[in-house]
Amino acid sequence: MRILFISIAIFSVLLLMYLLYILNKKKNRLNDVLRRILLYAMLGVSANIIIASGDNRLLNNICFAIYFASINFITYHLLIYCLIYTNRQRFEMFVTKIYKYVILVDAVSLFVSVWSKTMFTMYTMVIDDGTLAFQTRPTPLFNIHLLLCYLPIVFGMGSLFVSTLQSHSFYKIKYFSVFSAIVSIVILNIVYMMFNLPFDWSVLFYGAAAFFLFYISNFYVPKKLMNKTLNLAVDSMKEGLLLFDAERNCIYINKTARRTFNIDKDALTPSDYPLSVWLKGKDKKSAEEFVETFDMEMDGAIHSIRVDFKHCHSKKYHILGSFFLFEDITEDVNLMKSLEEARAEAYKANAAKSMFLANMSHEIRTPINSILGMNEMILREATDKNILEYAGDIDNSGNALLSLINNILDFSKIESGKMEIKPEEYCVYQLVRECYHLVAPRALIKDLPIRIECDENVPKTLIGDMSRIRQVLVNLLTNSVKYTKYGHVGLKLLWEETSQDTGKLTFTVSDTGQGISEDDINRLFRVFQRVDEDHNRNIEGTGLGLAICRELMTMMNGTIEAESSKGIGSKFTVSLPQKIADHAPSGTFSLSEKEEKKRDKYRESFHAPDAKILVVDDIELNLKLIGALLKKTRVQITTAEGGNKAIEFCEKEKFDLILMDHMMPTPDGVETMEKIKSMGGHNSKIPFIVLTANAIEGADKTYLALGFDGYLSKPVLGADLEAALKKFLPEDKIKD
Repeated sequence: MRILFISIAIFSVLLLMYLLYILNKKKNRLNDVLRRILLYAMLGVSANIIIASGDNRLLNNICFAIYFASINFITYHLLIYCLIYTNRQRFEMFVTKIYKYVILVDAVSLFVSVWSKTMFTMYTMVIDDGTLAFQTRPTPLFNIHLLLCYLPIVFGMGSLFVSTLQSHSFYKIKYFSVFSAIVSIVILNIVYMMFNLPFDWSVLFYGAAAFFLFYISNFYVPKKLMNKTLNLAVDSMKEGLLLFDAERNCIYINKTARRTFNIDKDALTPSDYPLSVWLKGKDKKSAEEFVETFDMEMDGAIHSIRVDFKHCHSKKYHILGSFFLFEDITEDVNLMKSLEEARAEAYKANAAKSMFLANMSHEIRTPINSILGMNEMILREATDKNILEYAGDIDNSGNALLSLINNILDFSKIESGKMEIKPEEYCVYQLVRECYHLVAPRALIKDLPIRIECDENVPKTLIGDMSRIRQVLVNLLTNSVKYTKYGHVGLKLLWEETSQDTGKLTFTVSDTGQGISEDDINRLFRVFQRVDEDHNRNIEGTGLGLAICRELMTMMNGTIEAESSKGIGSKFTVSLPQKIADHAPSGTFSLSEKEEKKRDKYRESFHAPDAKILVVDDIELNLKLIGALLKKTRVQITTAEGGNKAIEFCEKEKFDLILMDHMMPTPDGVETMEKIKSMGGHNSKIPFIVLTANAIEGADKTYLALGFDGYLSKPVLGADLEAALKKFLPEDKIKD
């Protein structure tokens, strides 16, 4: 018997060591507690081995003390396990603070009793087969020790029992399984005491408890909960699921499938409806995997059903089973149709808006073209100082009106994503001078000086979209002039080199005007919003300028910020990264008084007395204007009022170039060009330049794609008109 016990005990120690190895791989709070239980179990079993294999009374008594102390700590850790498992942190803290000292005192008393011989006595008892056995003699102190051992077990089971009653039925298995494992240990101990076995096996039972708890908390319960959760999740899916084995027997149908199609799992085969619909045209035993959408009649209506059919394969690619995953996507299909219809409507609305803007551009630019063109002739030819002053005012007002139109068109370009940033090399000081000359006439009327301060280290040539930067600066300078009655307007340029080839260009536009309140600054860059409308109603503007500036700066990876105080003035700071083309510093910026006030006198850029051009427009004033603008170039001009007249001229005469308006009564400019080209002969091969009031983004590319060789927008400047003719007229007819 002794040898059998020792063998079992040694095997148990080895088993406990293996369990410790497994627990070390799965580290968490619960497993940490179980590791300690196993360590104390190993200590208790080892003590029992010594007791069973030795006859030294003192050593045996010490081992008995170790054995019972280990049971103390095992039951204490079982209680801690139960409290952690049932999420009773407050009780856990109480137990760890107080009860561990109680069992520590009990363990010490066990060793004291060994020397005082008050608890343990060892005696020999002869059993029928002659085996020597060692047993303890119960005493009052030993009964107290037993009470301390079983109290943690009772409290632990109580915590599990309460959690089992309080928890949702879904989780009862979680607590009840651990409760059952501990109850089984108690039952084993009771059975052991009933049979009065010669050796104490209790510690092995507690080691087995640690093993069962490990298995339950790490494998059994998670798997059970996973299966239940999985079943609930699959049943709550909006998709239907059907599982088949390799023989095409249905082994599972989720709730959605049963509810949607009233499917009976026991009677279902792939030949049944709706599977027969999904597998139509396919071999039912070896159907390939597919994802398709079918239209099916359900509840008297046609539904769109998306079906995903797949096989489950073994490692050797044998079919183990298959599944259907299907979903009613009727709502999604209807939504997509609605979105497509809404998108089509949006495209129509956008096209209508673009058409409106094109028509508006044409209708407004056409009279502006005549006004500014004829005014340019006055500025060219008049000598009277008063007349020149009046013409200058007309020019300023006309350009202000044109600026408003351009703002609306620019906003439309930005909104539709058609605005383009076109980097090019430019001279920074030239940019500043151009901005000054565009704003100076307006400032001179109000007797406002424009103070310019430039960083001498700014490179001579940078790479960026000069026209868009100029647009932003001119807008800011114009606003400062508009809202400033007394004082001055300032433009400050700073440069900061950020790398060998790039830097940050910063413009600051300041004024001593009426300023902006703190509340209005927040609305400053919003579309169609103007600040202090009651006081500024007499100042022209659409509320688009600053919004466009902000969008342009964003497109150029820059920033624009505003600072202002009511009654003191405003300051706008524009910063944007720029590449360096020429690192040489620009040096001192100068703008003489003479440069400020002089207006360049017109001088024609070429003469072409032998060149013949045809100008086509349905408005007589526009024809007259082109003739006036080109008068000094001595080009021979023939005018045609409308497309039909132009076709008649082309049948009789030869021209070197044709200037063609687009939006004319039938035939329009495009149709007229196509008819002239289809006639053959000399005029079908000459350059066609469209001269149109259509100035929306991308218009130039559109006209070039239609067959025109050049593009000019109204209102046209004399210099731009001469440059286009000089480019396209035959070289032998151009004389400087």
